[in-house]
Amino acid sequence: MPIRSLKRLALTLLPLLPLLLAAGPAGASLIDTAEPPSGYVGNSPGQHFLDNVETGISLLPVEDGVVWLHISVKERTLSVVRGRHVIHEIPHFAIGINGAVNLRTRGSAMTPKGEFRVERINPNSQYATFIGINYPNPRVADQALAEGLITLEEAERIRRYYQQHRLSYPNTALGGDIGIHGLGNRDPFLNRRVDWTEGCLAVENDQVRLLHSLVEIDTPVLIQ
Repeated sequence: MPIRSLKRLALTLLPLLPLLLAAGPAGASLIDTAEPPSGYVGNSPGQHFLDNVETGISLLPVEDGVVWLHISVKERTLSVVRGRHVIHEIPHFAIGINGAVNLRTRGSAMTPKGEFRVERINPNSQYATFIGINYPNPRVADQALAEGLITLEEAERIRRYYQQHRLSYPNTALGGDIGIHGLGNRDPFLNRRVDWTEGCLAVENDQVRLLHSLVEIDTPVLIQ
């Protein structure tokens, strides 16, 4: 091609150069680099982790703005959820020495499963911070009575104490003083490998302190 023709072609393509550079490599697409919305966890596009939560509980708190805790014993994850959006997650916790069960009894060293609420918070616990949950509550008392785990007198004591104080009554066959706490002076390495509590959930000290800043009294807690 003559030099004069090459110059004419260069002058024609020069204004198009910025557009060619902006287009990037062939086949590139903005869709390829888009990230999924934060706060949604699922096994397939559009699936929310709550779609797999089969609790039978009608009061599962998924309203916008409501902060609650979803605790999966199987996955060992503790999620702080606002409505249906996970805003914080703790990737591991230790539970009771003997595992988890729907209705724990005193001295069983098992973690209770079910729906609860935060009933008290002690930031000066020997385990850094203690976030107590209302086990046993009246609903638990009804279930335990139906299964013969407590007497009618104990069930009435739990109901009456909760009605008066909005606190669980621990001095029955179901035990109590259950919550989420830190490690104190215990080794975080061992906490990630061994279940060691009497029924509480144990996380690292900095994790429970951060959790304290995200929850309050009456925050719903779902343990599965």
